[in-house]
Amino acid sequence: MLSYNLSAPRRITASNLPLPSPYHGDEHAEPGVEVKIDNLKVESLLDDRLMRSMVATSKEVPTTNDGHGVLPLDEAPGMGIVIPGGLNMYYIDMAPKTEGVMHRTTSTDYLVVLSGQLSLMTPSNQPYHVDSGKATYSEPVETVCHPGDVIAQRGIMHALSNRTNEWVRVLAIVLSSKSNRVPIEGTNGHKDLADAWLA
Repeated sequence: MLSYNLSAPRRITASNLPLPSPYHGDEHAEPGVEVKIDNLKVESLLDDRLMRSMVATSKEVPTTNDGHGVLPLDEAPGMGIVIPGGLNMYYIDMAPKTEGVMHRTTSTDYLVVLSGQLSLMTPSNQPYHVDSGKATYSEPVETVCHPGDVIAQRGIMHALSNRTNEWVRVLAIVLSSKSNRVPIEGTNGHKDLADAWLA
């Protein structure tokens, strides 16, 4: 594997400072702005195949802009992707020749490819079955994503892969969504789609 050669991302946080008491009641007064620059901590996942740097979290949407200084990060349960009812934003760096696991989460994900070439792997446009964690589609469909591309994932089964010889960096903004569901044609019904990780 190519050694990890990407620099730690920086987070620049700009927040309103408290208004000093002499300005109480002054309708024209505006607060000063604090700008903090942090080098983000990089954590290793999946035997160094993935490296993640947390940027920001919120347990609810709309978020709050209260506070300043060091703002705490909320824990995301499970695989650390979705904060129920909230937002999770992080960088993900993927090692060369890394195949992702097909999965679905109850979220709307916006993925911005910053460097490298990311492969978005999805089932085809035909229905398929999942039994005991295994899917019946033959080969996933590969969509190659380049720097500057934005992927808007809307509760789909997918995997992210790096099939190149270089590291890939992606910025992920993951918003908790309403339950994933699809209409059933010719009826008034729908099928709920649960979170899933395939073998």
